[in-house]
Amino acid sequence: MFSWIMDYPETAVSVVVTLFCLVRVAWLKRDFFSPISIYCFTQFLTLGIAFLRLDPAMTDFHAKTWMVWILGLVSFCGGCFLVTQYARSKRMSCDLAAPTPPRDYNWNIHLVFSFVAFLLFMVGVFGVVQKTGNLIVFTDHPADWMSKDVDYGYYAILLSSGPLAVLLFGVAAFKKFNDNRLVCNISKFMVVFTILMNLMAYPNRTSLFCNLGFLIIMSNFLYKRISPVIISLALVLAIGSFVAISSLRSQYGGSDIKGKAMDAVMKLPYMYVANNYWNLDYAVNPSNDNEVHPHTYGIDFFAGVFEYARVSGSFRNSFRWDDAFNERIQKVYGFNTVNYLWEVYKDFHLVGCCLFPLLCGMALTLLHLRLCGRFSPRQIALYTLFIYFVGWWFFTAGYKQGLYCIWCLYICIATTICAGRGRLRKDPGEPGKLPAEAPVLDKVDGQLQAQQ
Repeated sequence: MFSWIMDYPETAVSVVVTLFCLVRVAWLKRDFFSPISIYCFTQFLTLGIAFLRLDPAMTDFHAKTWMVWILGLVSFCGGCFLVTQYARSKRMSCDLAAPTPPRDYNWNIHLVFSFVAFLLFMVGVFGVVQKTGNLIVFTDHPADWMSKDVDYGYYAILLSSGPLAVLLFGVAAFKKFNDNRLVCNISKFMVVFTILMNLMAYPNRTSLFCNLGFLIIMSNFLYKRISPVIISLALVLAIGSFVAISSLRSQYGGSDIKGKAMDAVMKLPYMYVANNYWNLDYAVNPSNDNEVHPHTYGIDFFAGVFEYARVSGSFRNSFRWDDAFNERIQKVYGFNTVNYLWEVYKDFHLVGCCLFPLLCGMALTLLHLRLCGRFSPRQIALYTLFIYFVGWWFFTAGYKQGLYCIWCLYICIATTICAGRGRLRKDPGEPGKLPAEAPVLDKVDGQLQAQQ
């Protein structure tokens, strides 16, 4: 055991911190899906897996890479801590509140907006079927239709909006939060139907993880808090599966064809995790005579907002900046994902690695504190979306994708309209304050008459 710790010190520390996150949630009865818990758990868990060094591409971090990663960690946790301490100083509740139906929220209109998102998704499904002749799952060679070489045009954008429909239907699918039983039952059915349709139309892991992740997070806030025991069991199951593959691999000789096949099966999941960290180290520490990627001076930070206006593409083509596929910073061809800190670093350098996580930690903790009281559908929908992507920050930045920016805008518009009708009903009652002010007006009129 001691020799293993000496051989893999980074993994050992990461395991300790990961277990501490679970123990903290269980012992202090904290929310696992709080910003600080999700950030530390996912970052340390994936870093520990990466430093198992099952592939030669995963080398020791340079000092600069450690500086970037630790700076992001400390800044994010510091932002969460500052907001939490301020809330406690004001004696605000930091414990999750039981879900209660929002006042004057029109769930019928919410259902309409959910179906609009679903219909846009179905247009994307129609575009895929038009090209393939059937749902991809039922074609003869599904993998061929999911290749990068197949261009579905703008239908791909609409097809990728399936998780948005799941998110909107999911908010209305919990009876503790939605007192409109008809809308609640319809939303439950549509959540399941949308997920199944998404799997059959284009069975990629991104949409599947997104759909399931949204449901798990919303269940934690709108149904019942997820126990850390369940999270621990899921983690043990994942590690057990990984070890089982390793033990099967050891039964075959290294030169045997089956042994090589098992080696590939075991290493592939590892490489999908580890490449995010070896690409970060490779990009942050280019050789002196080879600039991996030029500095973007913060312009590319807004790439997601202006993506569909073609502004981002123009800048990237002119200045030779990477797009979402990160072709220039991939250390091993085909493994092109990278930790979110690279996106921040290439935009703002070390200053960005300090300020961006700090501001995100503060904003997300503030939004999480709103869930400790009576919260609205907009707050739970946005928090679910944001905290999901924080959990995947080891894999992608998320905020540089135009599709997710559109999702945020759509959620804000839909929930504002649904809540706005309730506000309009209150407006006629507000003039009721005038009678209380009438004696004051009479007194002023009396004084004017006396002066005359």
